[in-house]
This record gives sequence, structure tokens and C-alpha cells, in this order.
Amino acid sequence: MLSSEPGSPARHFFGHLAGAGQDAFDLFSVHLYGDPGAVPGYLDTARQLMRDHGYLKPVVVGEHGGPEPFEFPDAMAVLQQVLASAFAQAPPTQSTGELAERAGQENPERRAMAALYDRMGDLPPALQMFMAGCPPELEARRHRISCRQLVARTLLALAGGVRRTAYWNLAPEYPGPVDHQQVMHLLIGKLPLLGYRDGTLGCRHPAADTFALLARQLAGAQAVTRQEAGGPPTLHAVTVDRPGRGPLLVLWDQRDAFHGEDEPPVIVTWPWPAATAAVTDAFGQARTVRSQDSQLRLPVSVTPLFITEEPVPQAPAARLPRWSPARAGCRSRRARRPGCPRAPRRESA
Repeated sequence: MLSSEPGSPARHFFGHLAGAGQDAFDLFSVHLYGDPGAVPGYLDTARQLMRDHGYLKPVVVGEHGGPEPFEFPDAMAVLQQVLASAFAQAPPTQSTGELAERAGQENPERRAMAALYDRMGDLPPALQMFMAGCPPELEARRHRISCRQLVARTLLALAGGVRRTAYWNLAPEYPGPVDHQQVMHLLIGKLPLLGYRDGTLGCRHPAADTFALLARQLAGAQAVTRQEAGGPPTLHAVTVDRPGRGPLLVLWDQRDAFHGEDEPPVIVTWPWPAATAAVTDAFGQARTVRSQDSQLRLPVSVTPLFITEEPVPQAPAARLPRWSPARAGCRSRRARRPGCPRAPRRESA
């Protein structure tokens, strides 16, 4: 609904709901998917729905995550054909008997997905990266996109006045095998932070490390504020007030999610009175940078940088496998670390 045009049926419906149901809820929950740069506009839309009826309640982020195929036009061109084929027939009833009878049978959805996998090598890379068993370099790229978006969505939501966010999703609901010939697996099957190994949640996906890093960086935060970056309009600067820990600055350049990492960085100059700064990117790679004339000069790309006066406290020794940008991480049933299947789970982390 948040991405729909003003005056659309979806807006009319939720406008009516916001008016008629204003006494029936305490929090307005939004689900933030798609382009992270759209987050401020989505929050404004949610609040305007309430203001139109003379009230305003707190907005929380009940779900957020990504990336999803809908964000990539070349992937969507193919996906629309798949969806048309998969759901060409009338949907079955939801009776237990019919569902049991259809279990494991071929149907338009499975045939469409099988045909898609048969030509995976000819598909746009932006779609391939969502498929089970995709090339390792595409799997690694999707992981990097996920890590970047997690940071950007969270910070833009907090800077927009949100005080509670929930990533979706934490992990598959059960450790059983995953059917990658379901459309929903293509859409959301790679969003979990954790995966199963030997019946337990022993597989840690890259975004889980970024989630933990972000939580450590934000510990004790009292205010998150967007700043004028003074560079290209795509440049984002966010400051975090952390009493007792010193300030946190986060910089990134909002670019095309798939190709943006291939573009050269922009040089950003930022006031910095301290002699040095600890710079940690969204993947956990850290370095120390010296200031000159009370200023930092930093190359900034699509990957968010956390900048502090002191290194961020390190997490305890991890009991789960770690990840680095050079490794593809857990991929699929056919190409992954052993025991790391994926299945959708609609539950907040």
C-alpha cells in the first residue's frame, strides 16, 4: 500500500481503515520492503493517513527485509511471465482433502518454476541471484546487497522517528527440506538471517553478522538524525547520539542495488576534531583513518561506513560460522554449506 499512487484503491481502503478503526489500535505498523531510499516517504504516508482523520499514533516497523526480485526491473520482466504461467488456472479450494490430494503433484506453479530453472544460465543475473544453486559470485552479491539494505533501512527508519523495527525473517520455521520450485521461495526464500544445520539453527547468514554489528553500533543510542552531506543527492549521512560512548557517523551513497558496488566511490570530507577515526563497513571490515586539519577524507560507496572515535566493542567469539565478502556463504540445497536449507518464516527477529 505504501508504494501505491495517491488516489489508488489501496490508498482509499487504508484511508477508510485509518478513519473507522482509529480507536482499535495503539501502534501503526508498516512493512518496509523495496528501495531503502523510499523509507522516509513511506513513513510520511503512514502518518498522513492518520493526520487526515485528526490523530497521530506511534509508527513501528513490523517487518523489513530485502532484497526482493521486485526491486530489479530486468528480473521483474521475467518474473511476470513466470507468475502468469504459475497461476493461469483457478486456485484450488483450501479444503484439507483437496490440499492433501494435490501435495507433491505437478501443477502450473511447479511446471513454470521448473522451466525457469531449466534456463537459469540465460536469465538476468539480478534474477539468478534469488534462485537456489545460483553461481557463487551472484550468491555473494545478493548477500552484500542484503547487508547494505539492512543498515540503510534501519537507520532511515530510526531517523524518521521510528523506535521499534523488526527484521523479517529470523529463520525457517522447521529444519526440513526446502522446495525451491515454489514461487514464494524465489521471492522470499533467501531472507532468513539463520539456517538449520543438523536440526539446529547452526548456520549464520551474512546479514546476521551485519545485524549484530548494527546492534552493537546502536547500543545506547538516544537520537538518530539525518544530516546534510554536502555531496551528490544520493549521499546519505546519519549521526547517532550515544551518551557515554561518543558519536557515531554513518555514510553511504545510495545507488543501484545490483550494479552500484561496481561504481567508483565518491570522496567525502567531514569535520572530525579527533586525531583518528575507527571506520568499519557493513561487512565488519575495520580500519583506522587519520584526520587532517580536523577533517576526515573518506571514499564512500554504496556500502555503509560506521565511523567512530573508538573501535566498536567486539562481539564474543561466535559459535556459528562466520562470513567474509570473499565467501559465498550458505546458498541452496544444491550449493551451500551442508545443512543450510531455506524456507519462508513470517516471524520478526
